[in-house]
Amino acid sequence: VAAVDLLVPGVGELFGGGLREERYHFLEERLARYLDLRRFGSVPHGGFGMGFERYLQCILGVDNIKDVIPFPRFPHSCLL
Repeated sequence: VAAVDLLVPGVGELFGGGLREERYHFLEERLARYLDLRRFGSVPHGGFGMGFERYLQCILGVDNIKDVIPFPRFPHSCLL
C-alpha cells in the first residue's frame, strides 16, 4: 500500500489516502484468503478521506476543533 497524509500545523491530519496493491504475485504469498476475491482480476484503485471539521478548522483559523463541529457530542448533550 502506498499511502499519503496531509499534516497541517495546528490542525493535525487533514486527510489521508492510499493506493492498494493490485499485482497478484505480490498478494499471493501473504494474503491467500484475500485472493479468492481477486482471482478473476482487479483494477488499480485507491481513495482518500478528509476530515471535514479539520478542514473547517484550517480554513477558518479556529484554534479548537470543538468550535467547528456542527453536532458536538459531550456528556448530557442529548435531550432524550
